Amino acid sequence: MTLYKGRIDAEPNELMDAMNKSLPVDIRFFPYDVNTNRAWARELCRIGIFTESERDNILRVLDEILARYNKGEFKTLPDDEDIHTLTERLLTESLGDTGARIHTGRSRNDQVACDLYQYLKDSLQMLKSHLHQLMSVLCSVSVTHAATLMAGTTHLQPAQPITLGHFLMSLAFALQRDFQRADDAIRRVDRCPLGSGAIAGCGFVVDREKIAAELGFAAPTDNSIDSISDRDVAQETAFVCASTLTHLSRYAEQFVIWSNPAFGYVKWDAQWSTGSSMMPQKRNPDAMELVRAKAARALGDVATLLCLTKGVPLSYAKDLQEDKEAVFDSIDTAMLTIQVFSKAMESATFNPAQMKKVLTSDMLATDLADALVEKGIPFRKAHERAAKFVTFLEDAKRDLLSATPAEMDTHFPEFRDAPLALGYEASLERRRATGGTAPVSVRAQIAKLSDWLKKNQI
Repeated sequence: MTLYKGRIDAEPNELMDAMNKSLPVDIRFFPYDVNTNRAWARELCRIGIFTESERDNILRVLDEILARYNKGEFKTLPDDEDIHTLTERLLTESLGDTGARIHTGRSRNDQVACDLYQYLKDSLQMLKSHLHQLMSVLCSVSVTHAATLMAGTTHLQPAQPITLGHFLMSLAFALQRDFQRADDAIRRVDRCPLGSGAIAGCGFVVDREKIAAELGFAAPTDNSIDSISDRDVAQETAFVCASTLTHLSRYAEQFVIWSNPAFGYVKWDAQWSTGSSMMPQKRNPDAMELVRAKAARALGDVATLLCLTKGVPLSYAKDLQEDKEAVFDSIDTAMLTIQVFSKAMESATFNPAQMKKVLTSDMLATDLADALVEKGIPFRKAHERAAKFVTFLEDAKRDLLSATPAEMDTHFPEFRDAPLALGYEASLERRRATGGTAPVSVRAQIAKLSDWLKKNQI
């Protein structure tokens, strides 16, 4: 179908055709484009452009076209410019002038926006489903390890004792916010652009509220220029994907380190590991390494979408055609990565004994300072005294738990009447406040998120 022959009489240039054609990318809009055409055909019938018989024929052929698509007929792409041209051509070939009237009062500008908004709504819902599953897995693993001791770090240096369950739940709550971001984005994409025309709105008095309801949107968009020219819903969707993968990347990096035998904290199931083409002994955490890499890709998609619109004059320009490849890639990458991470985590084997071996007693220095505070010492002074004692023992190549009663009496006479018992489990138990690492607190976190997951079933 030639869309421009009334104005552009030159034969298509192969290079221009290759640059201009978007069908290889937007073919995935096919079901949504059929939906858009169905709604528009019904509205054109209501305002008298189609008779009821013509409308019914349009709807019948659209069903036939969609059935052909679902059977895989369009895996070998036809020579149409985009998905909208393909659908209109098929209608016209089947119904003649009736099919050719489907574009009355409509532009590809509002048509593509309508298809995009439908696609983003469904994709964000699917993203929420995958996030929900991953959070459920993290809760399940955290139940097992609510009291599993491990060395918490800051600056990659030993910090304080924590539990593995506490660590894993930190990711679960980060993903909860990504879920909420996706939910929030759905509210903004739940507006129907159809009926906005090319820029100025539809030249026929269509009922946009009715069209929106038919397509499952909460309401129509409010301004025709904004409707066809903005792509912030695609940008926001890409950001949700990038935020999610950035979270997963940070933890994947941690898990890659933990997989090294020098740590030995975790072993990945064979399905989520690879070997070496040369070194027979290798077992590489490639799933986590690829999670880390996919985050970079998702970040690039966000940058692409933001840069795409930053200088485009209003209202529509062909630049906006380039939004789809980036947003599709962002969504596809996020969907795959979340599922891989979830399955890998579900089958991972953690090594509590090895985690406990890595604990160092200098991690209890904060507990020592806190105990001094309980004896009335200002924290800053308590901090200094505890630090000097750790240094004293370090210089003697000893650790905090090796301190003798005499040394404790000398440096901390405050404890003579009630000797201070330092220990890793005791350190955990001190941190029972909401959000802390004490097993009772971790179990409360798991219960809270599990309850939220039940209330937000997908």
